[in-house]
Amino acid sequence: MLPIDRIARWVLIAVTAFSILLLIGPSLIVIAISFEPRAYIAFPPSGFSTRWYQAVFANQQLLDSILVSVRISLAVMAICLMIGVPAAFASIRGTFRGRAALNAFLLSPQMMPGMVIGIASLFFGAYIAFRASDLMLILSLSVFCLPFVVRIVMARLADLDPLLDEASANLGAGKLETFARVTLPQLAPALCAASAFTFIEAFDNVTVSLFTSDVRARPLPVELYYLVQFDSSPIIAAISSLEIGLSFVVMLIIAKAVGLERLGR
Repeated sequence: MLPIDRIARWVLIAVTAFSILLLIGPSLIVIAISFEPRAYIAFPPSGFSTRWYQAVFANQQLLDSILVSVRISLAVMAICLMIGVPAAFASIRGTFRGRAALNAFLLSPQMMPGMVIGIASLFFGAYIAFRASDLMLILSLSVFCLPFVVRIVMARLADLDPLLDEASANLGAGKLETFARVTLPQLAPALCAASAFTFIEAFDNVTVSLFTSDVRARPLPVELYYLVQFDSSPIIAAISSLEIGLSFVVMLIIAKAVGLERLGR
């Protein structure tokens, strides 16, 4: 190996390690702060205490906001799957005119900041006398999260052999039976991944939720947004640590159930 190749390899390793540190470091700091025994945020923590995790589960308002977020996220996940899977099929298997325009339309929300979608939803709702509510939040988050489902399912569909569907049809199976018994099992890893990413994104989203959620039933990200303005205790770090743990558990379940390496096949 030439000296320049060795230098390039070590530079690449150093840049990769630094990038990973930037990604993981803040989360590790938040987790460490959540065990701070004192009533204010400090790093490094002066000791070890689980009092703030106990405070989270003793706070009824936070528990209610968690339930709201779970309910909203499940609804968003269901809507995105019902719309995203047929849309991905149309984009990959369709032969109609305007398919490129359809792809651009479906994926365009991913190019927009969440705040833009939230404000646009709020203004449009005001124009048609549709106030901020759980329904507006679900619809707005569905628009924001739909590209995740479409892109993941499209990537998986692009790798599937359409001859399998033709073989199923030649054996007498209808389109619905072919989809249920041939296509759907092959899409399972992509559907699991799309469901997980959509749920996590809807659960953690604050930019859209801030403008479209019901003030009487605020989801967890909005509740945290208001809490951080008036509370400097590590309870915020404890809630954030629980969300980090939730994301990790969801991805671990997917990795064990279907294997993350299969998503790109």
